[in-house]
Amino acid sequence: MKKKKRSPLSLLLLLLCLAVAAFSAWKLYGYYRGYHDGEKEYEELTQYVKENEDGAKKGKKDKCPITVDFDALRAINEDVVAWVYIEDTGINYPVVQGEDNEYYLHHTFERKENFSGAIFMDITCHPDFTSDNSILFGHNLRTGEMFGMLKRLYDTEYNEDADWKKHPVIWVVTPDAAMEYRIFAAREISAEQDTDVYMVDFVQSADYLAWLGQQKAASLYDTGTDISSGEPMLTLSTCTSDTEDGRFVVQAIRIQVRAQ
Repeated sequence: MKKKKRSPLSLLLLLLCLAVAAFSAWKLYGYYRGYHDGEKEYEELTQYVKENEDGAKKGKKDKCPITVDFDALRAINEDVVAWVYIEDTGINYPVVQGEDNEYYLHHTFERKENFSGAIFMDITCHPDFTSDNSILFGHNLRTGEMFGMLKRLYDTEYNEDADWKKHPVIWVVTPDAAMEYRIFAAREISAEQDTDVYMVDFVQSADYLAWLGQQKAASLYDTGTDISSGEPMLTLSTCTSDTEDGRFVVQAIRIQVRAQ
């Protein structure tokens, strides 16, 4: 019995399918390689952070749990302004501030091109965190790296087991100070419609206090945190997968500053 010959069209389609499969495999490899490279870089950077043995681990909740070697970090990247840390969550990263809000979306702390990016401060904020609202951005990575843990930890609509009470405190360490912030609000917003969330400074303290009240009232839940002090606050912002302009934000008020 004679073997049927493949038509030129079917052979072309087969080759096309193989080419698509090979390209997809190559893209997938690059995707996971990027994750791995970014994760490895940030793991290596934690060598410049030391846990304070006499700090929070031993019940001293008012003491910063980490010490950061900023001289070593500056030798790698002079754009470093701080280190952000939420205990036992994986959020343990250097913070940079570039010349715009674009570069560190696609470059790591070591300035390597990578979709993991870096945790970076909004260009309009004061690098010493004296703005009324200091804003930090980070990608929402599926692996949980960068700010990928924010929704899992604080978004009760995304994760019914999310409980802010387990991680109520955010530490920000700069070359000159260690600042403790307590979470007072968390919610999903539209970056195009809820632009007031990204307000940085206010002319009048009364306006700032009123705005703080609005942010707290819009939260998914009431943390009971007192915001009447009018102290500077911190906003952590990450993208969501629900909509193109969707963002999840966690807001916290400063409750203490300790000189380094």
